[in-house]
Amino acid sequence: MLRPLRLLAPLLALAPALFAEAPTAAPQLSFIRGQESPGKQSALQTLSAEYKPISGAGPSIWLIGVAHLGSAEYYSAIQKRLDAQSRVLFEGVGADKLQQGAKLDSAGGIQSRLATSLGLVFQLDAIDYKRPHFVNSDLTVEGLQNAITERSLKRPTAESKVAEKKLNGENGNTSSSPGPNLPTKVDNETFTALMDAIHGEGEMAESLGAMIGLMGSTPEMRETTKLMLIEALGQAGELIDIAKAASPDIKDLFEVLITERNEEVIRQLQAQLSRLSNGQSIAVFYGAAHMDEIAKRLTSQLNYQRAATEWDTAFTADTTKSIMPAAQIKMMLQMVRTQMQNPAAAGADGSGGLPLLQLFNPQQPSKQDVPAAK
Repeated sequence: MLRPLRLLAPLLALAPALFAEAPTAAPQLSFIRGQESPGKQSALQTLSAEYKPISGAGPSIWLIGVAHLGSAEYYSAIQKRLDAQSRVLFEGVGADKLQQGAKLDSAGGIQSRLATSLGLVFQLDAIDYKRPHFVNSDLTVEGLQNAITERSLKRPTAESKVAEKKLNGENGNTSSSPGPNLPTKVDNETFTALMDAIHGEGEMAESLGAMIGLMGSTPEMRETTKLMLIEALGQAGELIDIAKAASPDIKDLFEVLITERNEEVIRQLQAQLSRLSNGQSIAVFYGAAHMDEIAKRLTSQLNYQRAATEWDTAFTADTTKSIMPAAQIKMMLQMVRTQMQNPAAAGADGSGGLPLLQLFNPQQPSKQDVPAAK
C-alpha cells in the first residue's frame, strides 16, 4: 500500500501551486488552515476578512480567500458574500471572459478531474462570474509571459556564476558549473507545460491523470487523499519556501505567479477605491494564500485595518475511513519536505529527486513512479 501512496508525493508538492497558491511571505499562512475536530473530522478552511480605513472615511475592503476545490455548500456561502459587495476583483490569468459565461477549463483539466474524483467541486464550475459588479483584476497571459521572460533574462546563468567566481579569485570548480544534474530551466516553455497540465494536456497531465484515477478509486483512497491535501495546503507556505530555496528557477516562477499578480491587484484596487464611497465595499477574490501579502499592503500602503473575519470550511475528510492515520500522513509529508530540502541526494533526471521539478522536466519523466494504464 505504501507504493501507491508514494505516487501522490508529486501532487502534494504541486498542491499549493494548483489549489491554494502559496506566497513569498512567511511560511505560516493566515488565510488558510487545516483544522482537526474531536469527531475524527479534518477540515480545510479559508478566511474572509473585512478591512476598513483607519480614517473612517471610504469603502471597506474584503479579502475573500478561496480554495480552488471545495464542497457545493462552501462555494454557495462564498457566492453570497461576493454578491453582497459593491465590486469584486477576481482572479484568473486571461479570465475576463468568465463574465460572459465562457468556460476556461475543460472536464479534462487537472483541477476539474481531481474535484470529481474526490466528490468535490472545482471553483470555476461552482462560482457564477456572470455578475455586473465582477471585474477581472489579473494579468493577461501576455503580461504574465513577459514577466517570466524578464525574470529569466535577469538571472545569471550557471556559466556566468562560474566566471564571476574566477574573477573574484574563488575556485570555479565543477560543482558550480552546468551539468546533467542541474534542474531544467523554468521559463515560458515550463509555464506553458504547467498550464497545459492544468487544462489536461501534455505529458505532465498524463502522469497526474494516472494519480488522480488512483485517488478516486475507492472511498478510502478519497478520504486519504483529502487528508493529504488538508495537510499539504495547511503547510503551503513552508513547502513553497523550501521549493524556492532549492531552485532559483522555481523561485522566479512563484515570484511571478504570486508577487507580480498581487501588484496588479493593488493597482486595480486603488483605481476602484476612488470610484466608491462610504458604505460601499470591494472584495478581492483570490486564492487564499495570495492574501497575506495583499493584507500587508492594505495596512502599509492604503492605511486600512482589519475589522471582521469569517472562516469557511472548503471540505472535510473522515480520518476513520482513511487508509493511513493522520499521524502517518504527517510523517509522509515530512518525508516529502525532507526530500525537497535535499535535492542533491537523488535523481539522475535533473530534478535531484524534487517532486515538483520532476513534473517540470517532461523530457525525463520519473517513469518508475507512474502507474501503468489499465
